[in-house]
Amino acid sequence: MGLLEKAGEIESTKPEPKVVTPEKPQTPEPVETAATPEPKKKKSRRKRERKTREPRKRKARPPKELPEGFEPSTRGQSTVRRISDFAVSYGWCIPLVGLNAYGGNNDFTYIIILGIIVMVFNLGFMPYSTGRTMGNWISRTTYITSKSSKPHQSYHLLKGLTFPLVLIGIILVFTAPSTGLDTTGGRIVLAMGLVMVLPPFLDYVFYRFKKDNLGLWDTLYGGVWMVRTTKTAEAKGWLKRLEQLGDYSDSQGWFKDKDDGDPSS
Repeated sequence: MGLLEKAGEIESTKPEPKVVTPEKPQTPEPVETAATPEPKKKKSRRKRERKTREPRKRKARPPKELPEGFEPSTRGQSTVRRISDFAVSYGWCIPLVGLNAYGGNNDFTYIIILGIIVMVFNLGFMPYSTGRTMGNWISRTTYITSKSSKPHQSYHLLKGLTFPLVLIGIILVFTAPSTGLDTTGGRIVLAMGLVMVLPPFLDYVFYRFKKDNLGLWDTLYGGVWMVRTTKTAEAKGWLKRLEQLGDYSDSQGWFKDKDDGDPSS
């Protein structure tokens, strides 16, 4: 009996086994992240109703007409003006051509320089200072625009360069084949000749086919007409002598139209 009791006491003194309960895994707390903005939805553009645009009506430009209070020049006055301006600006070329054709080793440098000075004086200085060329003073004419004002002096210069442009252009056109049209030099000479002849040719075409009877330069300067003038009290010195030449031309009947029925014309 004693052994059994000791064995029972030993068992009673043994520590009771601890029951280990499995721990639950800890779930990590959610970390607050920066909220990404939601993409904005593009607003659907409503299709605008396209309005049918009416075609713009082009305003009809009024035709250029001679201002009131002016009388157009006669054919006789136009002829006298043309001959006078040619004689003053290019009359020096005629004896040079004759002397050159006659032959000789003459030096014409000074004559050419003097002739160019006279040409610039008649087509540049005279229109700038008086608004008229020497031919206008002799023929008692002047140029007027549609705004009742005198055109820029460059108009007289461009209009007066018709003769040299035609002359030099024709010479270049006829000398181009001798240089050789298959070469670069020959083509350049031909092109320069055609460019010089083109403005006088267009001027002729404008006068020939346009209804308003305005040439190339007349049209580019907004409408220019040659009209009659009378004697001016301000004319003094050699300008007064030019007007006296106009008196002589008028007394000879050179200012009249050819178709006015006057036998003296």
